[in-house]
Amino acid sequence: MAAQGAVAPANLTRNGTDWLKSVDCGGLQPADNYFLPCEIPNDFNGIYGLGQPQVVFDWSEPRVPEAAISFGVVLSDDGNPDPYTASVLAQEINARLNLDGYQFAEAFIVDPAVVNGAAVAAELQQANLRAFVDLAIESTTFVRIDGNSIMRGALISENDSWAMITRDENGVENAEPVEPTASLNVNDTYIRSVDAWASETHELAEEAYRVAIRAPLFVSNVRSGTTISKPTCPSPLVERVSAVPAGFVGGPAPNDPRYIAGARTRVVDNGATYSIFLDLLYDGESDFQTVPAPPDPASNMGLVNVTIKCSDP
Repeated sequence: MAAQGAVAPANLTRNGTDWLKSVDCGGLQPADNYFLPCEIPNDFNGIYGLGQPQVVFDWSEPRVPEAAISFGVVLSDDGNPDPYTASVLAQEINARLNLDGYQFAEAFIVDPAVVNGAAVAAELQQANLRAFVDLAIESTTFVRIDGNSIMRGALISENDSWAMITRDENGVENAEPVEPTASLNVNDTYIRSVDAWASETHELAEEAYRVAIRAPLFVSNVRSGTTISKPTCPSPLVERVSAVPAGFVGGPAPNDPRYIAGARTRVVDNGATYSIFLDLLYDGESDFQTVPAPPDPASNMGLVNVTIKCSDP
């Protein structure tokens, strides 16, 4: 058996910049997926004397296709080749490429294949500004660091490591979501470690919050006459209070025991607070008597169990 492999296509040459523009302005790209706006000039003759750039695509090495770009001869004001300005332009372009993160592009005024000293000098004198883009990654999808490209379709990484890693300015990988400078903003994210979508975990958190805010906020046994502050409940919930006698002793004083015919609690709404009272009906009497509040010695004759929670209206 033998693998036939792919046949490399012939070199393709493109002149100017119109072929990168939308068909709406005479370009070759779809109206909704072009590479250059219509405002980019096709002929750069007004800038450093450069004419139309020429791009030659070379697929002779299928794994490392290359695009060689010739911008033309950089001219001085008197119309002669200007090697110095061409060198400055090449240096500035490479600095910008390095800053923006294009690792497979470079600008030069001497063809890298030229090694003879006299030929190099001749190349310099020509002031011909060139560049090349070498796609030395075996892939069909490229994500540009400047974020100007629109990618349609899925981005798939066949790797057992992280598919997307962000680092700070010191090269340290971000571990904590401290700042939004390296955040991921997507419609939804599937979290394999917990086998759930991020939206679902958010819904679970919301449900847990809804359960938590309906849980009792205050539960305690208090003396009669105690004042308790109201909680702040999220809308549309409102606070609810429950007061139940927790224990009491017959008689209005520790040394005056009596039978108790009944007990009741009263909750007085003071606006921002509640006042809790315990009333006792002693045997043989017709009216309830309120257990006094501390520091009265008789305040220990009864306790009230109070529960406060947020609940539906």
